[in-house]
Amino acid sequence: MADTLDIRDPLFSSLRDRMFRATITATRAGLVAGMEEALQQAQSAGVEAVAEVRDGQWVAPGDVLLTMRGGPKAMAVAEDYVLGPLMMASGWATRAAELRRIAGRTRVVCGGWKKIPHSVKPLLHRALVSADVGLRIVDEPFVYIDKNYVRMFGGIREALAAAAVFSDRVKVIQVRGERTSIRDEAAEALEHGADVIMVDTGSLEDLAAVCETARSYAPMGARVAFAGGVTSEVIMVVTTRFDVYAVDVGSAILDAPLLDLRFDIET
Repeated sequence: MADTLDIRDPLFSSLRDRMFRATITATRAGLVAGMEEALQQAQSAGVEAVAEVRDGQWVAPGDVLLTMRGGPKAMAVAEDYVLGPLMMASGWATRAAELRRIAGRTRVVCGGWKKIPHSVKPLLHRALVSADVGLRIVDEPFVYIDKNYVRMFGGIREALAAAAVFSDRVKVIQVRGERTSIRDEAAEALEHGADVIMVDTGSLEDLAAVCETARSYAPMGARVAFAGGVTSEVIMVVTTRFDVYAVDVGSAILDAPLLDLRFDIET
Protein backbone atom coordinates (compact mmCIF):
# COMPACT_ATOMS: atom_id res chain seq x y z
CA MET A 1 0.00 0.00 0.00
CA ALA A 2 1.35 3.40 -0.97
CA ASP A 3 2.31 5.83 1.78
CA THR A 4 -0.36 8.38 2.58
CA LEU A 5 0.52 11.80 1.25
CA ASP A 6 0.97 14.47 3.90
CA ILE A 7 -0.29 17.56 2.10
CA ARG A 8 1.99 19.72 4.23
CA ASP A 9 5.11 18.32 2.53
CA PRO A 10 4.41 19.78 -0.92
CA LEU A 11 2.65 22.78 0.56
CA PHE A 12 5.69 23.89 2.56
CA SER A 13 8.31 22.82 -0.02
CA SER A 14 9.36 26.40 -0.76
CA LEU A 15 9.77 27.08 3.01
CA ARG A 16 11.59 23.87 3.82
CA ASP A 17 14.84 25.55 4.86
CA ARG A 18 13.30 28.32 6.94
CA MET A 19 12.87 28.43 10.72
CA PHE A 20 10.01 30.12 12.53
CA ARG A 21 9.23 31.20 16.09
CA ALA A 22 5.84 30.83 17.73
CA THR A 23 4.22 31.59 21.05
CA ILE A 24 1.31 30.11 22.98
CA THR A 25 -0.53 32.91 24.75
CA ALA A 26 -3.41 32.99 27.23
CA THR A 27 -6.55 34.79 26.12
CA ARG A 28 -8.14 34.67 29.58
CA ALA A 29 -6.95 34.28 33.17
CA GLY A 30 -6.30 30.79 34.48
CA LEU A 31 -4.12 28.39 36.43
CA VAL A 32 -1.53 26.55 34.34
CA ALA A 33 -1.28 22.75 34.28
CA GLY A 34 -0.14 20.17 31.74
CA MET A 35 3.11 21.87 30.80
CA GLU A 36 5.15 18.66 30.89
CA GLU A 37 2.79 16.96 28.43
CA ALA A 38 2.82 20.04 26.18
CA LEU A 39 6.62 20.02 26.07
CA GLN A 40 6.61 16.32 25.23
CA GLN A 41 4.21 16.94 22.35
CA ALA A 42 6.40 19.78 21.09
CA GLN A 43 9.44 17.53 21.12
CA SER A 44 7.54 14.81 19.27
CA ALA A 45 6.53 17.37 16.63
CA GLY A 46 10.18 18.29 16.12
CA VAL A 47 10.20 21.82 17.52
CA GLU A 48 12.34 23.38 20.23
CA ALA A 49 10.11 24.56 23.07
CA VAL A 50 10.72 26.60 26.21
CA ALA A 51 8.19 26.88 29.03
CA GLU A 52 7.76 30.50 30.12
CA VAL A 53 5.56 29.55 33.09
CA ARG A 54 5.21 26.46 35.26
CA ASP A 55 2.34 24.32 36.49
CA GLY A 56 0.54 25.97 39.38
CA GLN A 57 1.18 29.51 38.13
CA TRP A 58 -1.66 31.92 37.40
CA VAL A 59 -1.62 33.72 34.04
CA ALA A 60 -3.50 36.74 32.73
CA PRO A 61 -4.72 37.47 29.20
CA GLY A 62 -1.70 38.14 27.01
CA ASP A 63 0.77 36.13 29.10
CA VAL A 64 3.03 33.80 27.10
CA LEU A 65 3.07 30.20 28.32
CA LEU A 66 5.36 28.60 25.75
CA THR A 67 7.78 29.72 23.04
CA MET A 68 8.81 27.46 20.15
CA ARG A 69 11.21 27.36 17.21
CA GLY A 70 11.08 25.01 14.26
CA GLY A 71 10.50 24.43 10.58
CA PRO A 72 7.15 25.06 8.88
CA LYS A 73 5.81 21.50 8.94
CA ALA A 74 6.98 20.93 12.51
CA MET A 75 5.19 24.12 13.56
CA ALA A 76 2.00 23.02 11.85
CA VAL A 77 2.15 19.66 13.61
CA ALA A 78 2.92 21.33 16.95
CA GLU A 79 -0.18 23.53 16.65
CA ASP A 80 -2.29 20.38 16.32
CA TYR A 81 -0.88 18.66 19.42
CA VAL A 82 0.67 21.11 21.88
CA LEU A 83 -2.39 23.20 22.69
CA GLY A 84 -4.60 20.30 23.82
CA PRO A 85 -2.78 19.23 27.01
CA LEU A 86 -2.37 22.81 28.19
CA MET A 87 -5.93 23.87 27.46
CA MET A 88 -7.54 20.80 29.01
CA ALA A 89 -5.39 20.52 32.14
CA SER A 90 -5.37 24.27 32.75
CA GLY A 91 -9.16 24.41 32.41
CA TRP A 92 -9.53 21.71 35.07
CA ALA A 93 -6.93 23.37 37.29
CA THR A 94 -8.61 26.77 37.05
CA ARG A 95 -12.02 25.41 38.06
CA ALA A 96 -10.53 23.23 40.80
CA ALA A 97 -8.66 26.20 42.26
CA GLU A 98 -11.85 28.27 42.29
CA LEU A 99 -13.65 25.52 44.24
CA ARG A 100 -10.67 25.08 46.56
CA ARG A 101 -10.83 28.79 47.41
CA ILE A 102 -14.56 28.63 48.15
CA ALA A 103 -14.09 25.61 50.44
CA GLY A 104 -11.66 27.41 52.72
CA ARG A 105 -10.14 24.94 55.20
CA THR A 106 -12.40 22.05 54.12
CA ARG A 107 -10.60 19.38 52.13
CA VAL A 108 -11.58 19.16 48.43
CA VAL A 109 -11.03 15.96 46.45
CA CYS A 110 -12.01 14.83 42.98
CA GLY A 111 -13.25 11.26 42.94
CA GLY A 112 -14.39 11.75 39.35
CA TRP A 113 -10.94 10.74 38.08
CA LYS A 114 -12.33 7.18 37.77
CA LYS A 115 -14.79 8.34 35.11
CA ILE A 116 -12.34 9.65 32.53
CA PRO A 117 -10.24 7.66 30.03
CA HIS A 118 -6.98 6.28 31.38
CA SER A 119 -5.00 8.20 28.76
CA VAL A 120 -5.98 11.60 30.22
CA LYS A 121 -5.75 10.67 33.91
CA PRO A 122 -2.17 12.06 34.16
CA LEU A 123 -3.44 15.43 32.91
CA LEU A 124 -6.18 15.50 35.54
CA HIS A 125 -3.68 14.55 38.21
CA ARG A 126 -1.42 17.47 37.26
CA ALA A 127 -4.39 19.81 37.21
CA LEU A 128 -5.50 18.78 40.70
CA VAL A 129 -1.98 19.03 42.11
CA SER A 130 -1.67 22.53 40.64
CA ALA A 131 -4.92 23.52 42.37
CA ASP A 132 -4.16 21.78 45.69
CA VAL A 133 -7.13 19.45 45.21
CA GLY A 134 -6.67 15.78 46.10
CA LEU A 135 -7.40 12.45 44.44
CA ARG A 136 -7.57 10.67 47.82
CA ILE A 137 -10.23 11.21 50.46
CA VAL A 138 -7.60 11.02 53.25
CA ASP A 139 -3.83 11.32 53.28
CA GLU A 140 -3.34 8.19 55.42
CA PRO A 141 -3.41 4.64 54.01
CA PHE A 142 -7.09 3.71 53.78
CA VAL A 143 -9.71 1.23 52.60
CA TYR A 144 -12.55 2.76 50.61
CA ILE A 145 -15.81 0.79 50.82
CA ASP A 146 -18.18 2.18 48.23
CA LYS A 147 -21.87 1.44 47.73
CA ASN A 148 -21.18 -1.49 45.42
CA TYR A 149 -18.86 -3.13 47.94
CA VAL A 150 -21.59 -2.77 50.58
CA ARG A 151 -24.10 -4.35 48.20
CA MET A 152 -21.80 -7.27 47.40
CA PHE A 153 -21.09 -7.97 51.07
CA GLY A 154 -24.76 -7.66 51.93
CA GLY A 155 -24.52 -4.76 54.34
CA ILE A 156 -22.39 -2.18 56.12
CA ARG A 157 -21.51 -4.41 59.06
CA GLU A 158 -20.36 -7.23 56.80
CA ALA A 159 -18.29 -4.93 54.58
CA LEU A 160 -16.51 -3.38 57.56
CA ALA A 161 -15.89 -6.83 59.05
CA ALA A 162 -14.09 -7.78 55.84
CA ALA A 163 -12.09 -4.54 55.91
CA ALA A 164 -11.02 -5.19 59.51
CA VAL A 165 -8.12 -7.31 58.23
CA PHE A 166 -6.47 -3.96 57.37
CA SER A 167 -6.02 -2.96 60.99
CA ASP A 168 -3.57 -0.16 60.16
CA ARG A 169 -5.75 1.55 57.55
CA VAL A 170 -8.43 4.20 57.84
CA LYS A 171 -11.87 2.77 56.98
CA VAL A 172 -13.94 5.01 54.68
CA ILE A 173 -17.46 3.88 53.81
CA GLN A 174 -20.27 5.28 51.67
CA VAL A 175 -23.76 5.51 53.13
CA ARG A 176 -26.85 6.11 51.00
CA GLY A 177 -29.83 5.02 53.10
CA GLU A 178 -30.53 2.04 50.83
CA ARG A 179 -31.29 -0.61 53.47
CA THR A 180 -32.53 1.58 56.32
CA SER A 181 -32.43 5.27 57.18
CA ILE A 182 -29.16 7.01 56.43
CA ARG A 183 -28.96 7.97 60.10
CA ASP A 184 -29.12 4.29 61.10
CA GLU A 185 -26.59 3.35 58.41
CA ALA A 186 -24.16 5.94 59.77
CA ALA A 187 -24.66 4.63 63.31
CA GLU A 188 -24.06 1.06 62.15
CA ALA A 189 -20.90 2.12 60.34
CA LEU A 190 -19.53 3.94 63.37
CA GLU A 191 -20.32 1.03 65.68
CA HIS A 192 -18.36 -1.33 63.43
CA GLY A 193 -15.15 0.55 62.87
CA ALA A 194 -15.72 3.23 60.23
CA ASP A 195 -13.41 6.25 60.54
CA VAL A 196 -14.89 8.36 57.74
CA ILE A 197 -18.54 8.37 56.66
CA MET A 198 -19.07 9.44 53.06
CA VAL A 199 -22.58 10.78 52.49
CA ASP A 200 -22.90 9.95 48.80
CA THR A 201 -26.43 11.17 48.08
CA GLY A 202 -25.99 14.88 47.39
CA SER A 203 -28.74 15.56 49.95
CA LEU A 204 -28.10 18.24 52.57
CA GLU A 205 -30.85 16.68 54.70
CA ASP A 206 -28.92 13.39 54.69
CA LEU A 207 -25.72 15.24 55.50
CA ALA A 208 -27.35 16.93 58.51
CA ALA A 209 -28.55 13.56 59.84
CA VAL A 210 -25.14 11.91 59.46
CA CYS A 211 -23.27 14.85 61.02
CA GLU A 212 -25.58 14.72 64.03
CA THR A 213 -25.06 10.96 64.35
CA ALA A 214 -21.29 11.29 64.03
CA ARG A 215 -21.21 13.86 66.82
CA SER A 216 -23.15 11.59 69.17
CA TYR A 217 -21.05 8.48 68.48
CA ALA A 218 -17.55 9.85 68.16
CA PRO A 219 -17.37 13.54 68.98
CA MET A 220 -13.56 13.60 68.85
CA GLY A 221 -12.83 11.25 65.99
CA ALA A 222 -15.45 10.49 63.35
CA ARG A 223 -15.10 12.39 60.09
CA VAL A 224 -17.87 13.10 57.60
CA ALA A 225 -17.43 13.67 53.88
CA PHE A 226 -19.99 14.69 51.28
CA ALA A 227 -20.45 13.86 47.60
CA GLY A 228 -23.08 13.90 44.89
CA GLY A 229 -23.51 16.73 42.42
CA VAL A 230 -21.36 19.10 44.46
CA THR A 231 -21.19 22.59 42.94
CA SER A 232 -19.67 25.85 44.11
CA GLU A 233 -23.02 26.84 45.62
CA VAL A 234 -23.25 23.53 47.50
CA ILE A 235 -19.71 23.94 48.80
CA MET A 236 -20.60 27.35 50.23
CA VAL A 237 -23.57 25.89 52.11
CA VAL A 238 -21.78 22.73 53.28
CA THR A 239 -18.70 24.51 54.60
CA THR A 240 -20.68 27.14 56.49
CA ARG A 241 -23.48 25.01 57.96
CA PHE A 242 -21.88 21.62 58.63
CA ASP A 243 -18.83 20.13 60.30
CA VAL A 244 -17.57 18.37 57.18
CA TYR A 245 -14.07 17.01 56.75
CA ALA A 246 -14.09 16.84 52.94
CA VAL A 247 -16.21 17.44 49.85
CA ASP A 248 -15.82 15.23 46.80
CA VAL A 249 -16.31 17.16 43.55
CA GLY A 250 -16.73 15.41 40.22
CA SER A 251 -18.49 16.98 37.25
CA ALA A 252 -18.06 20.52 38.55
CA ILE A 253 -14.34 20.09 37.78
CA LEU A 254 -14.48 17.66 34.87
CA ASP A 255 -17.01 19.81 32.97
CA ALA A 256 -14.83 22.92 33.25
CA PRO A 257 -14.24 24.82 29.98
CA LEU A 258 -10.82 24.62 28.37
CA LEU A 259 -8.47 27.47 29.18
CA ASP A 260 -8.46 29.34 25.87
CA LEU A 261 -4.98 29.73 24.39
CA ARG A 262 -3.66 31.16 21.12
CA PHE A 263 -0.88 29.73 18.93
CA ASP A 264 0.83 32.43 16.88
CA ILE A 265 3.71 32.26 14.40
CA GLU A 266 5.76 35.43 14.76
CA THR A 267 6.09 37.54 11.63
